[in-house]
Amino acid sequence: MRVKAELFITRLFETYLHYPNLLPPKYQSRIEVFGLQRVACDYIAGMTDRFALDEYKRLFEPYERV
Repeated sequence: MRVKAELFITRLFETYLHYPNLLPPKYQSRIEVFGLQRVACDYIAGMTDRFALDEYKRLFEPYERV
């Protein structure tokens, strides 16, 4: 289970690095000051397990509503 969790968190992180526009505006505004990697990391760290799973589904499952 741990490996699975690491993979999906890593995929979220890499996606935010490639597409920072997917981050909420509040976080996008912090990129210039703190850097994209730090902001993406902070955003993911603040997610609950349920929200992280929902976000993963929203971004990667083809039939999930956007």
